[in-house]
Amino acid sequence: MKVDFKKIFPALTAFIAFILTLCCLFAGTQKNLLDGADLLTLYTPQGSSDGTANQFYSVHIMSYCHGSLEKAEPGSSGGARNVTGCSDRKLLFAFDPTEAWHDGVSHGPNLEWPRVISDDFHAFRLTTRSMAVMYIIGVGAVGSALVAKVVSLIAPRRSQGLFEFGFLVLGALSLSVASIIATVVAFEFVDLINAHGDGSNVSAKYGDKFLGMTWASAGLLLVGSIASFINVFVRGMQPEPAPAPKDEEEGE
Repeated sequence: MKVDFKKIFPALTAFIAFILTLCCLFAGTQKNLLDGADLLTLYTPQGSSDGTANQFYSVHIMSYCHGSLEKAEPGSSGGARNVTGCSDRKLLFAFDPTEAWHDGVSHGPNLEWPRVISDDFHAFRLTTRSMAVMYIIGVGAVGSALVAKVVSLIAPRRSQGLFEFGFLVLGALSLSVASIIATVVAFEFVDLINAHGDGSNVSAKYGDKFLGMTWASAGLLLVGSIASFINVFVRGMQPEPAPAPKDEEEGE
């Protein structure tokens, strides 16, 4: 059976985007499960290096991970991260520093923790939860597009291509909005934390791996949506060539 690559191309892009989006969603939900693909990493003051508190907190979509920093080698930009644990997975997760730190540590004499940073995270709660909702909608839409494609291969009908196109567009829009929110959080929010943490040795850094995955997923879905549009509304509207009459074929 001859396979038309143009027809399966949207499903191929959707499948890759589906895997990337799942990686964005479930990164950091368990120890050593893509814990390096975080939205941002919050570094605590150096005074916490005595083992009473974690030295960093990597914030993900549905959880956060924590651990210590290894000593940096001469000439390197920083020490490697040693993840010691991750929080429980939550669909509508929002990082709360007051829950991550124990009261005795976050307000102790050896750790100056600016409360304004906790207020910053509280202010961005709705934003981060909205981002998680967009990712969940995107995963559901892309998964539905893949199911629609499988059904169309088993029992092909003209209208099934329209369903695939609709789900791809919904997925592309949802993940694009989620990626925009993630980018704003990664750059603007990180700058805000660094400004408020200046003088207290509290700093933050955005996760370039996460941003790369989320924008790659959104880009793939955009390309797949365009290809699906062409298949449904351009190629699908063209009349199929009529078969040659049998008597003419026999005469030849």
